[in-house]
Amino acid sequence: MCSTLMASLQILALNLSAPYIAEHFTSEIHAALPFCDIVISNETEATAYAKASNLNSDLGEIAKFFAAYPRQQGAGRNRTVVITHGSKPTLLTQSGSSEVHRYPVHKLGDDEIVDTNGAGDAFAGGFLAALTLEKQLVDCVETGHRMAANCIKQV
Repeated sequence: MCSTLMASLQILALNLSAPYIAEHFTSEIHAALPFCDIVISNETEATAYAKASNLNSDLGEIAKFFAAYPRQQGAGRNRTVVITHGSKPTLLTQSGSSEVHRYPVHKLGDDEIVDTNGAGDAFAGGFLAALTLEKQLVDCVETGHRMAANCIKQV
């Protein structure tokens, strides 16, 4: 069932992964973007990309840039862009929309934070898992938030 669902969705996601990649591999990112359905980044990666590409450093504007980046001819789906920002709201926009949605993050107490390493990857995994289950985007973001919070609470 799962492989059938994944095959029918055929989603290509790009996670910027690290500021270094966003700064030094902009031409490779530009080459991949026309094929991407989902772009996921955190605020540091997004601003590093913006700086390397001479773009405005406003996260909403960066999200809109990624969303509006031209698609490969024949690609009819909207591109979804998600930018996380630690305990600040997560931004989400799609191609064809001028709106940037902000989803609040449930802030953890200082005593709950053990290790933030891997939180972005946990968010991306949760977001994409919910997406493959055909959940609404708000639910995908919430699932990503829950997975990141679970990650942060342990080593």
